Amino acid sequence: MSNSTTSRPIIDVLPLIENQKVGKFWTALFSVSWLVAFLDGFDLQVISFAGRYLKQSFDLTNTELGTLGTVGVVGTLLGGIVIGYLGDRIGRKPAIVVSVAGFGIFMVLVAFAQNYPQLVLLRLVTGLFVGGALPPVWALVSEFAPIRLRSTSVVIVMVGYSIGSASGGPLSNLLIPRFGWQSVFLVGGAASLLVLAAVVPALPESVKFLAQKGLAPDRIKRTLLRVRPGLSLPHDATYVVGTDVVERKQFTPVALFRGRLAVLTTLVWASYFCSATVVFYLTFWGPILNEQIGFSVSAAATLAAGTSAAGALGQVLIGRFIDRRGAGTIAIMPLLAVPCLLVIGFVHLSALAYVFVLLLSNVFIIGGHGGVIGISGIFYRPAIRANGAGWATSVSKLGAMLGPWLAGVLLDHGLSAQGTFFVFAVFPVVMMTALLVLGRFQRRLPATADGSLSPVTAAADGATDVTRPPREETTAAG
Repeated sequence: MSNSTTSRPIIDVLPLIENQKVGKFWTALFSVSWLVAFLDGFDLQVISFAGRYLKQSFDLTNTELGTLGTVGVVGTLLGGIVIGYLGDRIGRKPAIVVSVAGFGIFMVLVAFAQNYPQLVLLRLVTGLFVGGALPPVWALVSEFAPIRLRSTSVVIVMVGYSIGSASGGPLSNLLIPRFGWQSVFLVGGAASLLVLAAVVPALPESVKFLAQKGLAPDRIKRTLLRVRPGLSLPHDATYVVGTDVVERKQFTPVALFRGRLAVLTTLVWASYFCSATVVFYLTFWGPILNEQIGFSVSAAATLAAGTSAAGALGQVLIGRFIDRRGAGTIAIMPLLAVPCLLVIGFVHLSALAYVFVLLLSNVFIIGGHGGVIGISGIFYRPAIRANGAGWATSVSKLGAMLGPWLAGVLLDHGLSAQGTFFVFAVFPVVMMTALLVLGRFQRRLPATADGSLSPVTAAADGATDVTRPPREETTAAG
C-alpha cells in the first residue's frame, strides 16, 4: 500500500470482502442472523396455529379472527418501510436490535391481552417489528458475502425463517393444550429477548454501509480485521465501496426507480407480490383447508408445519443456483409449482397422495419465495439497500393480505377448499414470467453494477493507489 503527501490512502472494501475465507466471523454472523430469522418466522406465523384457541377464548367470529391475522401483516408492511429506512439511516445493526427487542417485548405482551381490541393493537405493533427485522438482516449478510455467495447467504438465513414458521405447529400442539394459548407467545417473546443478548455483541455493522456513508473509519478497520485476521491496514486510511463516492443524501423512494432500477425494482416487486400471495394463502388457510379436506386438528397443524419444512428444503435447493446463474433460475420453482397446484385443485387424491403433492408444491412455492427474497436487495447500492429490501418486502405484504382474503371470498362463494388451489396457480405463472425477464436483464448488467453476476477483480489486499480524496456527494442511480 502506498501513501501520498497530498491525500490519505484509499482502500476499497469490495475486494477485501470478495477474497475472505469462511471462518469464525462468518459463523457468528450467520448463526445470529439465522436465529433472528427463525424467531421472526415463528412470531409471525404462530397466530395461525393459536387462532382456533384465541377464537374460543375471546369468543371471536371468523371475521374477527381473520382481522387479527390481517393486522399483523399490515404491521409488517409498515415495519418494512419504517425500519428499512432506519437501517439505511443509522445502520443495519441498530435496526436489527430495535426490531428484535420490539417483537420480543410485544410477543410477551400479547399473552396478557384481556380483550379483542388489545389483541388487535398488540399484533399490529408486533407485526411492525417482525416486518422490520429481516430487511436489515438481508442487507447485512449480503454485504459481507462475496458475489459467489451473495444470494445464497440470504437464502441460508431464510431457511431459519421457514423452520421457525414450521415450529409453530408442533410447539402449539405441545404447549397450548397444557398451558393455554398464552404459552406460545410467552415462549416466543422470551426466546427473542434471549437472542437479543447475542445480537448486540456478535453482529457487526456493515462496512459497505459505513464506507459509502463516509462514517467511522476506525470501526471499519476493526470489522475488516475480524473478517480478515492478520490484514495490515494503515491507521489513516479512507474506505470506499468500489468506484462509488461518499453519499450523504437522505433516501427517498424515487431512488428505487432511477436509471436501470426502474426496470429492476418493478420486476422484483411483481415477483415478490405474486410469491407472497400464494405463500400467505397457504400459510394462513393451510391448517383450515387441511381440516376441511378431512384431517384432524392436530394432523392439520402438523401437516402445515411440514409444508414449511418442505419449503426450507426448496430454499436450500435453489440458493446456490441463483448466485451462479442469476435471478432467472428462480423461475423454475413457480414453473414446477403450477402443475402441483392444478393436480390438487382438479384431481381427487387419496390422503397420502394429497400430502405428497402438497409437500412437493411447497418445496417449489416457498423455495421460490426464498429465492425472490434472496435477490430483493442485491440490485441496490449499500446506501439504499435496506430501503430497497424493505420496500420490496412491504409491497409483498399487499400480496400477503390479498392471498388470505381472496381465499376467504372464494370459499364464501361456494368454491371448495380443494378448488382454491387451482385459482392460486395463476400467481406462480405471473411470477415465473417476471423472473425470466429479470434474469435476462441481470445478465446484461455491467460488472460495476450492484447485482451483477460478474465478480470483483480488484487486487486481493483491497488497496488502491490514488492521490485524491473521495468526493462528498453522489447522485448515482445504482
